[in-house]
Amino acid sequence: MPIDHTRQETQRLKQLPSLSPNTQRLLSSCGDPNITQTALAEILGESPTIAARLLGLANSAFFGQQGQVHSLMSAISVLGLITVRSVAVSLSLSGMFRVKHCPHFKAERFWTSSIMTALMANEINVHIREELRPAADSVYMAGLLHNIGLLALVQLYPVKMELAFIAYEESPERNLGEHIKDRLDATHYQAGVWMGSKWHLPEEILLVMEYHYDLSYRGKHWPLVLLEGLCARWANQIIDERDELSPETDSLSALGLPKERVEAMWKQMRNRLKSIQEISSLFD
Repeated sequence: MPIDHTRQETQRLKQLPSLSPNTQRLLSSCGDPNITQTALAEILGESPTIAARLLGLANSAFFGQQGQVHSLMSAISVLGLITVRSVAVSLSLSGMFRVKHCPHFKAERFWTSSIMTALMANEINVHIREELRPAADSVYMAGLLHNIGLLALVQLYPVKMELAFIAYEESPERNLGEHIKDRLDATHYQAGVWMGSKWHLPEEILLVMEYHYDLSYRGKHWPLVLLEGLCARWANQIIDERDELSPETDSLSALGLPKERVEAMWKQMRNRLKSIQEISSLFD
């Protein structure tokens, strides 16, 4: 990408949302794997809209409560900490971006993929060879935010992104990033780094945004980048109802991940797909 063009694109970040102090606190808290239900309920109580949506979800027929949940603490108990963290972060971020002018951008699929990536990465991180294992407080949030650059580009360039999504549907043998680059001379991976830099996200999350698609990446924080890329690909395969995972033999070997554990996790996630889609429909 030419330097002048990069500079011009970066300047357009002024049109993208900044994180409010409340959202920054929410992201930090939801990224803490050791946060308690009480502490999370206190933080969520500062965001009435998010609290109301969580109560509505907990009372939905899908979770079997139907009007019996009346407090955030009860909602967290019904939904579970991991689900609540996913919903809280996704709700706080989805409301910051305007995506309605790009009809071929599928918000439900975007958030289903993001949440499933985070859940899978969180689940199998403990099975990575100990000396390579990424810090737990980075794994979940990196998975949830790995593709946030798509939202940035859809807001900035809805017409060109609409054309890119249509082209991808017609020619799926090329990845989405290639179709986007044809029209913008930039990718959503780069846009994620621009967005994340504006938000002062940690370096390791920026690297995941930029390189998670690159199987050969072995730079800083490569185990985290490789893990999130694996989980992102698997998430999309599950959403597409593929019968089996792509083998990813080299990546599994590099991380020291046992194939049997990964296959068990994949089956578990297939069974959770409908519940994750139910959650993601909140952000459409």
